[in-house]
Amino acid sequence: MLTTHVRQAQPAGRRERRGISLVEVVCAMTLLAFVIGSLGLLAAKNAARARLLDAASARTFVLTQQSNRFSVLPYDSIPAYAPRLDTVTSGRFKYLRRVTYTQSVTGSEYRTVKVLLLPVADTTKRDSLLFQRAKTYARSPLFT
Repeated sequence: MLTTHVRQAQPAGRRERRGISLVEVVCAMTLLAFVIGSLGLLAAKNAARARLLDAASARTFVLTQQSNRFSVLPYDSIPAYAPRLDTVTSGRFKYLRRVTYTQSVTGSEYRTVKVLLLPVADTTKRDSLLFQRAKTYARSPLFT
């Protein structure tokens, strides 16, 4: 008797797949886009803040410069500098400077000097300085 072996079909074994699937690529690209977008937004906010701080530091510099200028100005020279409207350039910023003074009501020995700084680029960011100057008389420090 002749016997034949019939081979039974066995399920194909799962081969180990090399590489990555399309779903993994899409997930990775989505995550990458989210992270890079967040970093871009953070960099844009940081740059805007740096621009504001640059303008504020330039404004502070101009205020300090004008404060130093008018604080050493002799009392008798105040009418020569005020009233005046001129342009001050500091670095890349331009300001309109308006200088006015008022004589004191109590006597002529007091003058109030007001310096108004108005940026040309943004006129809502105005700053001002007030000085009250008194006339000094040449006397000895001991008043003798």
